[in-house]
Amino acid sequence: MTVTGRVGGHSKTSSHTKQRTVLLAEVVGYCFGVRRAVEMTERAATERAGRVTSLGPLIHNAQVTDRLKASGIESAAHLDEIASGTVVLSAHGSAPIVLRQARDRGLEIVDGTCPFVTRVHRAAKSLVENGYRVLLVGDPGHTEVIGVVAAIEEMGGWVRRVSSPEQVAALHLGGKVGVLSQTTQRRETFAAIVAEVCKLVSDVRAVNTVCGATEELQAAAIRLARQVDLVIVIGGRQSANTRRLRELCEEQGVVARQVETADDIDQAWLERSDVVGITAGASTPDWLIEEVARAVNGGSLPEGWRINHPDEG
Repeated sequence: MTVTGRVGGHSKTSSHTKQRTVLLAEVVGYCFGVRRAVEMTERAATERAGRVTSLGPLIHNAQVTDRLKASGIESAAHLDEIASGTVVLSAHGSAPIVLRQARDRGLEIVDGTCPFVTRVHRAAKSLVENGYRVLLVGDPGHTEVIGVVAAIEEMGGWVRRVSSPEQVAALHLGGKVGVLSQTTQRRETFAAIVAEVCKLVSDVRAVNTVCGATEELQAAAIRLARQVDLVIVIGGRQSANTRRLRELCEEQGVVARQVETADDIDQAWLERSDVVGITAGASTPDWLIEEVARAVNGGSLPEGWRINHPDEG
């Protein structure tokens, strides 16, 4: 089979060959917060004396973590494993107590927290100070959610994590309730939960803290899915925003496969697909996207190849 590709349109080929068209989503990959955290960490490794250690994964991408490790940047699961040098805090944010403990240990600190995650923390603080109970729309066990919940509880606030309207209905809410969102949630999920809260509580303050890059990636993935037979979604297995892109594509009625690298691609998927779409989560670097595109497109990048990141224009 002859494999050809053109981003953004169908190319012509001879009737004696079977064409595969490869389409790239309008925006893919690294968002501002992820790019910022990686660049801050790489800069710290060259400018600061002593060890540079990430507290937990800097971002949810194992391949990026491996590259950082190869350049001398380690990762530690717990703060007490870091005896000296510089600690880098995850792009997903940390509980306030982590910052205090790092300072108490005499560690240098590089705070890689995404500014949009910081906005969630500020909104949570304002709600608690104004007497609101807080519902946080988020994924269980996600680093960002853990940090926000810890910050609220440290202030003495009431907080519950929810991920569906059904969970709201099961809660005994009263008084004033504020609703926030993990930055990588879906706007529709947030809106549905807010609507459910409004049925139960008269004083509701909703702050939509889904970040713009998330919405850009999701909207572009939906548009892509409506044009193709198969979507390859590139991103870490622990990446919530990547998983959400796959789910959105599947909701459009198309087969979607999530992969971390080109090695995860099953050629049988491609044999059954004349038009293949590619999208990637916010923690996926350009080099991984290009690796997958070459694998799908017979070893070369599709014609007119150009990667556009979210929040770049």
